[in-house]
Amino acid sequence: MAEIRDKNGLTEAEFLKAYKPGNYERPSVTADIMVLGTSEDLSCLKLLLIRRGGHPYIGQWALPGGFIEKDETAYQAAARELEEETGLTDVYLNQIYTFTKPGRDPRTWVMSIAYLALVSELKQVQGLDDAADADWFDLRIADGKLRLENQRLGVNIIYDIETKQFKNGRILYDNWVATPVSKDRLAFDHIEIIIESILKLKAEFEHTDLAFNLMEDKFTLPDLQALYELVLGKKLYKTNFRAMVQPKIQPTGEKRKSIISNKMSAEYIYLPEKTEYVK
Repeated sequence: MAEIRDKNGLTEAEFLKAYKPGNYERPSVTADIMVLGTSEDLSCLKLLLIRRGGHPYIGQWALPGGFIEKDETAYQAAARELEEETGLTDVYLNQIYTFTKPGRDPRTWVMSIAYLALVSELKQVQGLDDAADADWFDLRIADGKLRLENQRLGVNIIYDIETKQFKNGRILYDNWVATPVSKDRLAFDHIEIIIESILKLKAEFEHTDLAFNLMEDKFTLPDLQALYELVLGKKLYKTNFRAMVQPKIQPTGEKRKSIISNKMSAEYIYLPEKTEYVK
């Protein structure tokens, strides 16, 4: 069978041999990770940030991340960078969005593949590799503001959040636009990564099993409901909530003290084999 030739008379092997990658500019690609957990009392979300140890944005707080190497996938790069910069390993990672705005990195043309990581325990972290420091920040969104606060470090990063409408084809959709109002601010466009991650998490939380990446192995229903309400930013009807999660959980036959009520309550575990969620 004769080989297929293109309009220049070349076979695929001949085309690839003559191909010159340098004819096209190529971007660098990074993987950046938003690591999210909760406070012990389930009163607020907690976000992991690193303080940059080098230029650009030296000394500013940012999401952990770094450049993807040619022999790894974006997922592998995200896991590697997370371990190298913070020491965290074996955490849930879910790709959020690819950020490609021109000029988003002052060094060169850089695209970022962003990941959301969810953890059930706030492990002690330290700045490793090229991170000067790493710590957990309280993440609160209320009254049109997004706040990232670390009282120990005296850092309070605040953005005004405005809801604006955008059009994609025939569809109109709402998104948040952030404007910094504090002296401290995040490096690069990492506030946009945080916003996209939060909005995607909110949109998927009730219909997937993501909540169980933020809970301990054993939990009470009042605490699980408190977690859902924390992420979604709204109150849920107890009866409806329990009907929603019932297929995903099983009682252990034991009792434990609820974080929310401080009273003894039935203990449950997560049953992934009983769900229909597919990654």
